[in-house]
Amino acid sequence: MPRNITPRPIKATGARDAHGRILDPSSGALYVHMHRENGLAHRHYVLKPWQVRFLSVFLSRPMLAIYFIALLLWGWMAGQTIQVPILQERIGALTKDSERLDTLTATLEELQARYAQVQQMLGAAKTAAPSATGSPAPNKDTSAAGAAVRIAR
Repeated sequence: MPRNITPRPIKATGARDAHGRILDPSSGALYVHMHRENGLAHRHYVLKPWQVRFLSVFLSRPMLAIYFIALLLWGWMAGQTIQVPILQERIGALTKDSERLDTLTATLEELQARYAQVQQMLGAAKTAAPSATGSPAPNKDTSAAGAAVRIAR
């Protein structure tokens, strides 16, 4: 059988085209041999075609993009998880402030009611005295507490 001695032209533009893809599963098993430069220690691995296929999918660009996105999402969720105790502490502080404001509001309403009662008693005494002498009606209360009492009525 005659052999074709004419070499075929190589259209390779780089090492990838000239030698093929290293993780190409159709090329069969992948032999990996590692050894130290200054010693006798060495390792020899044989990856079966299905392992090479898995490795090529695992290290493909789309999968690397998915890994990167997953890492970003994990970082975001970790940041949110860190904020939970801080926010719970803040909610506790705001709840205590709300309770204090409620007690202060109740105390203020009670004091305003007492003030209105005192003003009413003093107003009745002032109204009775000037009416006997014929002088004009007393001045109205223009203070903030008086305004609050008038609004409450």
